[in-house]
Amino acid sequence: MSRLESESESAIAAKDILPSMSLRGDLGMDSMQAVSLTLDLEDSLSISIDDEDLIKLDTVGDLLNIIESKLSEKNG
Repeated sequence: MSRLESESESAIAAKDILPSMSLRGDLGMDSMQAVSLTLDLEDSLSISIDDEDLIKLDTVGDLLNIIESKLSEKNG
């Protein structure tokens, strides 16, 4: 089970999660679950997600963009 899948309250399988989906509206995540998810991502990927970036999180795609940006900064 993916982390997004486990934090989602709407029982969506990982394979059905799309970048356009809203973290709150489509996946039913509240702010505490979003923080928990980002903390887990920071730990597992050894990145740091800024508070300014957290504020911008609305969709799964936003989250992917932030992760890609942080990983390229780290590896670049």
